[in-house]
Amino acid sequence: MAIEKPKYQVIIEDGSFEIRKYEPLIRTVSRESDLRGGSGFNTIFNYISGYNQSNTKISMTAPVINTIEQKEQTIAFVMPSNFTSSTLPKPNDPNLQIVSIPERTVATVRFSGNIERTRIDHLKDDLNDWIKKQSYIGVGAFELARYNPPFIPGFLKHNELMIEVLKP
Repeated sequence: MAIEKPKYQVIIEDGSFEIRKYEPLIRTVSRESDLRGGSGFNTIFNYISGYNQSNTKISMTAPVINTIEQKEQTIAFVMPSNFTSSTLPKPNDPNLQIVSIPERTVATVRFSGNIERTRIDHLKDDLNDWIKKQSYIGVGAFELARYNPPFIPGFLKHNELMIEVLKP
Protein backbone atom coordinates (compact mmCIF):
# COMPACT_ATOMS: atom_id res chain seq x y z
CA MET A 1 0.00 0.00 0.00
CA ALA A 2 1.42 3.37 -1.03
CA ILE A 3 1.71 6.19 1.49
CA GLU A 4 -0.21 9.29 0.45
CA LYS A 5 1.81 12.40 -0.37
CA PRO A 6 0.64 15.97 -1.03
CA LYS A 7 -0.46 16.64 -4.60
CA TYR A 8 1.46 19.17 -6.67
CA GLN A 9 2.32 20.19 -10.21
CA VAL A 10 5.95 20.79 -11.22
CA ILE A 11 6.39 24.23 -12.79
CA ILE A 12 10.20 24.19 -13.23
CA GLU A 13 12.55 21.22 -12.90
CA ASP A 14 16.32 21.67 -12.87
CA GLY A 15 18.24 18.65 -11.56
CA SER A 16 17.47 18.32 -7.84
CA PHE A 17 15.69 21.72 -7.78
CA GLU A 18 12.00 22.27 -8.51
CA ILE A 19 9.32 24.95 -8.35
CA ARG A 20 5.99 23.29 -7.51
CA LYS A 21 2.38 24.42 -7.13
CA TYR A 22 0.86 22.50 -4.21
CA GLU A 23 -2.85 21.86 -3.79
CA PRO A 24 -4.39 22.95 -0.46
CA LEU A 25 -3.66 20.59 2.43
CA ILE A 26 -4.08 20.21 6.18
CA ARG A 27 -1.29 19.66 8.68
CA THR A 28 -1.31 18.64 12.32
CA VAL A 29 1.48 20.63 13.99
CA SER A 30 3.38 20.35 17.28
CA ARG A 31 6.33 22.14 18.81
CA GLU A 32 9.56 20.18 18.41
CA SER A 33 12.77 20.26 20.40
CA ASP A 34 15.20 19.26 17.63
CA LEU A 35 15.43 17.96 14.06
CA ARG A 36 15.71 14.36 15.19
CA GLY A 37 11.98 14.54 15.94
CA GLY A 38 11.62 13.57 19.57
CA SER A 39 8.71 14.92 21.57
CA GLY A 40 6.68 16.54 18.81
CA PHE A 41 6.81 13.52 16.51
CA ASN A 42 5.49 11.26 19.28
CA THR A 43 2.70 13.71 20.14
CA ILE A 44 1.42 13.76 16.55
CA PHE A 45 1.93 10.03 16.11
CA ASN A 46 -0.23 9.41 19.19
CA TYR A 47 -2.90 11.68 17.68
CA ILE A 48 -3.06 9.73 14.39
CA SER A 49 -2.95 6.43 16.36
CA GLY A 50 -6.28 7.29 17.95
CA TYR A 51 -5.44 9.55 20.88
CA ASN A 52 -8.04 12.11 19.82
CA GLN A 53 -11.57 13.00 20.87
CA SER A 54 -13.23 10.42 18.62
CA ASN A 55 -10.56 7.68 19.02
CA THR A 56 -10.15 7.72 15.23
CA LYS A 57 -7.05 6.21 13.63
CA ILE A 58 -5.63 8.34 10.81
CA SER A 59 -3.33 6.97 8.09
CA MET A 60 0.30 8.01 8.11
CA THR A 61 1.33 10.17 5.15
CA ALA A 62 4.65 11.52 3.92
CA PRO A 63 6.53 13.74 4.34
CA VAL A 64 7.02 14.69 7.97
CA ILE A 65 7.82 18.42 7.91
CA ASN A 66 9.92 20.54 10.26
CA THR A 67 9.97 24.33 10.13
CA ILE A 68 13.57 25.22 10.85
CA GLU A 69 13.81 29.00 10.87
CA GLN A 70 11.35 30.20 13.44
CA LYS A 71 11.90 31.08 17.09
CA GLU A 72 10.03 27.91 17.91
CA GLN A 73 10.76 24.86 15.77
CA THR A 74 7.75 22.75 14.75
CA ILE A 75 7.04 19.35 13.29
CA ALA A 76 3.97 18.52 11.19
CA PHE A 77 2.24 15.56 9.61
CA VAL A 78 0.24 16.16 6.46
CA MET A 79 -3.28 14.82 6.98
CA PRO A 80 -4.81 12.42 4.44
CA SER A 81 -6.75 14.20 1.69
CA ASN A 82 -10.04 12.52 2.62
CA PHE A 83 -10.22 14.76 5.72
CA THR A 84 -11.24 18.41 5.95
CA SER A 85 -10.59 20.78 8.85
CA SER A 86 -14.12 20.08 10.10
CA THR A 87 -13.94 16.26 9.74
CA LEU A 88 -10.56 15.73 11.40
CA PRO A 89 -10.95 14.55 14.98
CA LYS A 90 -10.13 17.14 17.62
CA PRO A 91 -6.81 16.51 19.38
CA ASN A 92 -6.83 15.51 23.05
CA ASP A 93 -3.46 17.23 23.43
CA PRO A 94 -3.87 21.03 23.62
CA ASN A 95 -0.36 21.48 22.17
CA LEU A 96 -1.46 20.17 18.76
CA GLN A 97 -2.81 22.52 16.12
CA ILE A 98 -4.74 21.68 12.96
CA VAL A 99 -3.56 24.09 10.25
CA SER A 100 -5.03 24.54 6.77
CA ILE A 101 -2.43 25.42 4.15
CA PRO A 102 -3.89 27.09 1.01
CA GLU A 103 -2.63 26.41 -2.50
CA ARG A 104 0.91 27.74 -2.73
CA THR A 105 4.04 27.74 -4.86
CA VAL A 106 7.15 26.21 -3.30
CA ALA A 107 10.80 25.86 -4.32
CA THR A 108 12.49 22.60 -3.30
CA VAL A 109 15.85 20.90 -3.42
CA ARG A 110 16.02 17.10 -3.05
CA PHE A 111 18.82 15.38 -1.17
CA SER A 112 19.62 12.06 0.48
CA GLY A 113 21.38 11.26 3.72
CA ASN A 114 20.95 11.98 7.38
CA ILE A 115 20.08 15.46 8.60
CA GLU A 116 22.95 17.69 9.72
CA ARG A 117 22.59 21.39 10.49
CA THR A 118 25.69 22.40 8.46
CA ARG A 119 24.37 20.58 5.41
CA ILE A 120 20.95 22.23 5.80
CA ASP A 121 22.61 25.67 5.97
CA HIS A 122 24.57 24.94 2.77
CA LEU A 123 21.40 23.72 0.99
CA LYS A 124 19.50 26.86 2.08
CA ASP A 125 22.17 28.98 0.40
CA ASP A 126 22.05 26.84 -2.76
CA LEU A 127 18.24 26.96 -2.89
CA ASN A 128 18.17 30.75 -2.34
CA ASP A 129 20.68 31.24 -5.17
CA TRP A 130 18.65 29.01 -7.51
CA ILE A 131 15.37 30.76 -6.60
CA LYS A 132 16.88 34.13 -7.55
CA LYS A 133 18.04 32.72 -10.90
CA GLN A 134 14.45 31.63 -11.58
CA SER A 135 13.22 35.19 -10.83
CA TYR A 136 11.31 34.19 -7.68
CA ILE A 137 11.70 35.33 -4.08
CA GLY A 138 11.48 33.11 -1.00
CA VAL A 139 8.93 33.99 1.68
CA GLY A 140 8.44 32.56 5.15
CA ALA A 141 10.40 29.87 6.90
CA PHE A 142 12.40 27.06 5.36
CA GLU A 143 10.89 23.63 5.86
CA LEU A 144 12.59 20.26 5.98
CA ALA A 145 10.52 17.43 4.46
CA ARG A 146 11.47 13.83 5.28
CA TYR A 147 9.91 10.92 3.43
CA ASN A 148 11.43 7.91 5.23
CA PRO A 149 11.40 6.38 8.71
CA PRO A 150 14.54 6.99 10.80
CA PHE A 151 15.73 3.36 10.53
CA ILE A 152 16.29 3.64 6.75
CA PRO A 153 20.03 3.98 5.94
CA GLY A 154 21.02 7.58 5.18
CA PHE A 155 22.03 6.98 1.57
CA LEU A 156 18.50 5.67 0.82
CA LYS A 157 16.63 8.54 2.50
CA HIS A 158 14.62 11.03 0.43
CA ASN A 159 14.62 14.52 1.95
CA GLU A 160 13.74 17.96 0.64
CA LEU A 161 14.39 21.49 1.76
CA MET A 162 11.57 23.82 0.73
CA ILE A 163 10.37 27.39 0.97
CA GLU A 164 7.30 29.16 -0.34
CA VAL A 165 8.08 31.44 -3.28
CA LEU A 166 6.44 34.34 -5.09
CA LYS A 167 7.01 35.82 -8.52
CA PRO A 168 7.71 39.57 -7.99
